[in-house]
Amino acid sequence: MEKMRQMDDYMKAMQILHEKFLASKTPEERNALMPEHMKAMQDAMAAMQGMGGKGGMGMMGGKEKGMMMDKMPADMMAKHQMMEKRMDMMQSMMQMMMDRMHMQAPATK
Repeated sequence: MEKMRQMDDYMKAMQILHEKFLASKTPEERNALMPEHMKAMQDAMAAMQGMGGKGGMGMMGGKEKGMMMDKMPADMMAKHQMMEKRMDMMQSMMQMMMDRMHMQAPATK
């Protein structure tokens, strides 16, 4: 549950930064937001890596993996919810990057 709350906190922080970025009117305002923007994404990525995002069972192996298989039906919903949160966070970061690229691209005519 603590990890789920942390993911929600990261998502809220990134959403606030994204709104600030979209509301900025000048390149200078956007550039001033970049360090905070990058830090938020790096923190979120570090949090996701600690949640077993790679390798199927994440950080579990050996006996832990076997024990988790016994509990799988009870834990499946929590794992599914965490996976959804990770996907939402990745989608949010991708949208932030796309918006940033769009706003920094020179206008062509």
